Amino acid sequence: MKRKALWAGIIIFDLLLVIYLAGSIYFADILIGKETQTLAESQESMAETLAAYPLPTPEEVAIDAGAVTLAGSFYDNPQDGNCAVLLLHGYRGTRYGSLQYAPLFWERGCDLLAYDARGHGNSSDALHTYGYHEKDDGVAAAQWLMERTGLPEEAIGLTGVSYGASTVLQMVPLLPDVAFVLADSPYQDLETIVAYQGVAQFGSWVKLFLPGGFAVAELRADFEKEAVSPKNAVADVDTPILITHSQTDTFTPVSNSEAIYANSNHETTWLEITDWGSPHAQSILDRPDAYKLMVAEFLATFAPDFGVSNGR
Repeated sequence: MKRKALWAGIIIFDLLLVIYLAGSIYFADILIGKETQTLAESQESMAETLAAYPLPTPEEVAIDAGAVTLAGSFYDNPQDGNCAVLLLHGYRGTRYGSLQYAPLFWERGCDLLAYDARGHGNSSDALHTYGYHEKDDGVAAAQWLMERTGLPEEAIGLTGVSYGASTVLQMVPLLPDVAFVLADSPYQDLETIVAYQGVAQFGSWVKLFLPGGFAVAELRADFEKEAVSPKNAVADVDTPILITHSQTDTFTPVSNSEAIYANSNHETTWLEITDWGSPHAQSILDRPDAYKLMVAEFLATFAPDFGVSNGR
């Protein structure tokens, strides 16, 4: 009788272990390997926004970032404002998703480089690490931009939205002399946003599988979740940083940007929380003129010589 009970316990334990492992693998797949938009799908979804402020036909470029090749679009500004801006898109999007910020800097005479993140668009297939490897890709893209334009790091700006915003914030310690960073709707760290989104999408029970899911994801994608932290990345830098976030963002709550700001250098970091009723990362689309003024005031304070005519 005891032997039967022992075997029954072993079978139940093994079954639970298999279920937990399967659940962990499933959530790891969602975390690091979720399907992304094609370049054509992204262009179509952004068609109205792109049509509102048409840019010239860009030069299609390929950027060697070591383990991956980044596909990008380079816009050579005829105004020659002696400035350039790197544009990073959001999760599952492509370079087209970052072009909503192009008017802010094109009017200043800045050259622009927008590229598809690893595992997105036409860039190399790769698992997603939320800034762990992407920050190094961004540095490679910034170096390409500096070489292409002949501009120093001090004449380069970094702009990102959501996933891209969190990446540019993690790039700051690696590129401390850039003119500025604009981060729209970032997450404070990977564990916080995954826990929040996991519960929002699947319910509280998902918390049981998160440790296993993270462990599998870290092994498969070769990263450390604790190191994915925009909040920690900004702690010891004095680079001018503008963080924007909608008060009504339910996808990535504004508390993420508040936590990043709380850990930043307040002498060189601005936090602008919009109360325009915008959903996640939509403030610039809902109130483009007000958003442009907000950015112009930030640049006038911290980078007054960035571009021509101060963008006004």
